[in-house]
Amino acid sequence: MYKLLIINFFIVLLFVGAGQSAANDLEDAVSAMRSGDFAEAYCIMRPLADQGDADAQYNIGWMYLNGYGLRVNDSLALQWWNKASEQGHTDASFSIGMLYSLGEGEVPKDMDKAIDYYLVAAVDGQEDAVSILKSMMLRGDKGISGRTLHILSNHAALFGVERRVKANKLNVRSEASTQSKIVGRLLKGDAVLELEAHGDWSRVAVLDVPEMKTLLWVYNPLLEDQEKL
Repeated sequence: MYKLLIINFFIVLLFVGAGQSAANDLEDAVSAMRSGDFAEAYCIMRPLADQGDADAQYNIGWMYLNGYGLRVNDSLALQWWNKASEQGHTDASFSIGMLYSLGEGEVPKDMDKAIDYYLVAAVDGQEDAVSILKSMMLRGDKGISGRTLHILSNHAALFGVERRVKANKLNVRSEASTQSKIVGRLLKGDAVLELEAHGDWSRVAVLDVPEMKTLLWVYNPLLEDQEKL
């Protein structure tokens, strides 16, 4: 299921990225791809890619990944996507993240690199990259757990809402229950980054307390929005 989701992401990104291009010849190439004439599409796009057109570079990488008119070659897909990513092509950065996440074919799985490229795409406004990173953090995936607080400290607005403690004291717990272990206490005015809420409980990062290195739970009626202060 995860692999099918990733393939669907690639398909959407291909046509969105190309459809926004102002170059008529690139649009012709995309039309050729849609009709199944991949050889024609490649012949149009390759000169553009060699001249530095990031959309063409991105699309050629996609063709190599899927073997559309070309021999399947993940390494060449990565090379073309790197060229596009270096020019700020957001979808290419996202696609590189996907490729490293899969770890199939000639490109080995490397979650550190995948996270790096997802983050580049997320900072550029790629919503799928934000969603994937946030899901990984909430699940506590091994590949990101050691980087979660660093990422949130530098890009808080991408992943959550800053809130503050309005009660004199607030217990921070390991689970969303009054029966769970208390791992720390916050005082009135302390800040948390709320990533998700379930009823009266919120999953938060406590960025200003180094001892609280994981995402934890607080009783959210005792929080208030930043702007209310």
